[in-house]
Amino acid sequence: MKILVTGGCGYVGSLLVPTLLKKNFKVTVVDTQWFGNKLKKDKNLNNLKIDIRNIDKINLKNIDTIIHLAGIANDPGADLNEVLSWEINVLATRQLIVKAIKNKVKHFIYASSGSVYGIKKEKNVTEDLSLLPISTYNKTKMIAENVIMSFKDKIKIHSIRPATVCGLSPRMRFDVSVNMLTMHALKNKKIKVFGGKQIRPNIHIKDMVNVYLHFLKKINLPSGAYNAGF
Repeated sequence: MKILVTGGCGYVGSLLVPTLLKKNFKVTVVDTQWFGNKLKKDKNLNNLKIDIRNIDKINLKNIDTIIHLAGIANDPGADLNEVLSWEINVLATRQLIVKAIKNKVKHFIYASSGSVYGIKKEKNVTEDLSLLPISTYNKTKMIAENVIMSFKDKIKIHSIRPATVCGLSPRMRFDVSVNMLTMHALKNKKIKVFGGKQIRPNIHIKDMVNVYLHFLKKINLPSGAYNAGF
């Protein structure tokens, strides 16, 4: 199977891509590499330094599945430049799935976010609850989901809504809660708790990788949105 991974040099992608290669998938990565490139060379890896907005440079011929991870991640990042965030997270996503359909790609896996639900009173946030995004980042994820799902009659679509991802990656992030608290404990021997009464779902990065592997194997699962977290 030939897989295109956008954002393959990012936090999750840097762990997902080597896992796919170990399972003998042929992988093409498209990434701006703003935060570097931690992927090792491999005979089955084509690692391209491309902005996903440059859709003409992305070759989708003979690609079976797209795992779309690329985007401006987290609330502060999206707020730095809202126009850029909408261009990358929404408009580029639409360009990608339209081109995927033209090239007869069978399967589109989208990395959405559990943040599309906003703040809920319910203890168990299921896929049936309404979406009430409260930030630019949340809104771009919700709109991108709506855009790609409008094509579900032409391509199999699995939109994954992860909880906050945590754990070690070659391309590490310390802006997420569990990683930040762990770094403070190791470096400063002290954890500063902001608030303390919040409840936030998380998911370990290895589990996140396994979620994507699951949907690669289970292409016949109905198109739609799926929560991933604990």
